[in-house]
Amino acid sequence: MTINTRELLDAVATLTDKESMRVTLKSSAKGATVAGSSTFLGGLLAGPIGLFIGGALGGLVAYAMTNGQFKPVSHIIRYDLSAPEQERLKQRVMDALSEFQATDMIMILPLLTGSASAQQAVLGAVVSFLTNEMRMQIID
Repeated sequence: MTINTRELLDAVATLTDKESMRVTLKSSAKGATVAGSSTFLGGLLAGPIGLFIGGALGGLVAYAMTNGQFKPVSHIIRYDLSAPEQERLKQRVMDALSEFQATDMIMILPLLTGSASAQQAVLGAVVSFLTNEMRMQIID
């Protein structure tokens, strides 16, 4: 019996929501650079109070720059992956579940809700796929 890609990925997305998995869209480094630079400049210009003011202002600017730059993994899985990427992710998940002898959705859904080891195998496959193939960074 073939497994419906959409059903499987919806179940996986629900699991990633349960774990509160998110990805960063490559703006953390920029935000850290802005916050650190403004703190450094504030310290050079005004000493200890400049460190405080520069850090606070830099933090606010970094927040404004990176606001909305973090997405839940479930959103990536449901809406941002192309059809070939969804198929590759499905294959990764199926490979991860192969040791559990799950061959159809009737067997997979209870595994994903009841088996901690199956959940960890699936989450590991998702993390591996997103970091290695999609070049995304997972944040906890």
